[in-house]
Amino acid sequence: MATYTVLTPELVEQIISSYPVGRVRGFHPLEGGLANSSIKVDTATGVYVLSVCDEKDFAEINRLCSILSCLEAAGFPATKVIAAEDGRLYLDHDGKPVYLKQYIPGQVVNQLDRQQLFQVGAALAQLHALRPPASLERRFSYGVESFAELEGIAGDDEYLSWLSRRRHHIAEICDDALPKGFIHGDLFYDNLLFAGGTLVALLDFEEACEYFLVFDIGMAAAGCCTAADRFSLELTGSLVAGYQRVRELEALERELLQRHIEYAAAATSFWRYRQYNLRNPDARMKHHYRAMHDLACQIAAIEPARFVSVVFG
Repeated sequence: MATYTVLTPELVEQIISSYPVGRVRGFHPLEGGLANSSIKVDTATGVYVLSVCDEKDFAEINRLCSILSCLEAAGFPATKVIAAEDGRLYLDHDGKPVYLKQYIPGQVVNQLDRQQLFQVGAALAQLHALRPPASLERRFSYGVESFAELEGIAGDDEYLSWLSRRRHHIAEICDDALPKGFIHGDLFYDNLLFAGGTLVALLDFEEACEYFLVFDIGMAAAGCCTAADRFSLELTGSLVAGYQRVRELEALERELLQRHIEYAAAATSFWRYRQYNLRNPDARMKHHYRAMHDLACQIAAIEPARFVSVVFG
């Protein structure tokens, strides 16, 4: 289990002194997952986000910084990494990677409307058009290949049995004929920033990899296209319409999109189960996987002809 870093005023001052950003004027913690301890830091030259990576290793953070640098070079709306005085993109603090990013003003919108989802779809297609950096992994970190980690463990037997069955079902749709490319991998609503209704940035590229493009659309649909805990075909249609304004889906992608949305929801439920019940047990979050399990079941229950009619109609 990870030991999480407490970012004291003294520690913040010490770390920030390695960067050409001036003296610290103030800071406050940011909400986030279990992978980082992050704070918003106000300095003499601007506002930044400082992250100490409690679970990711140096190789992973080196890869992330490389990805963000590629996105910056391509002019893609994402976070900019700030180099330290000596040019390094990340530092070592007590054996943990530390990096500083430019703060992007904006708001997270937890219920996206159709116009906003159209923008998200278009941005996702623009990402998919970029050449994948050489540093990208060639597998998704909690894709179907990882599901076997839960085989034979004790826990929620009904859920684990369901996941085992879905594992074999999902393997059938990971068709090598599907286009692969640069995917975000975790495009939930809280990894999007809007200002005045306009999308200004995609955040948190920690799960970026070279993988099935249709899976990335599926993850965005699972993470952004629900209303009152119900999956919305209409919202998904707006996401797909924005995507296809930039890149037209191939016939096989259209055929398998519904099943890749289900796959994305199942993968997210797997990650949550593993994270909060096994790797970092948390009594408050131990049932968090159920929402994505329920969503995967909702999507699987939709009649395919209706899915196609509404989403692509």
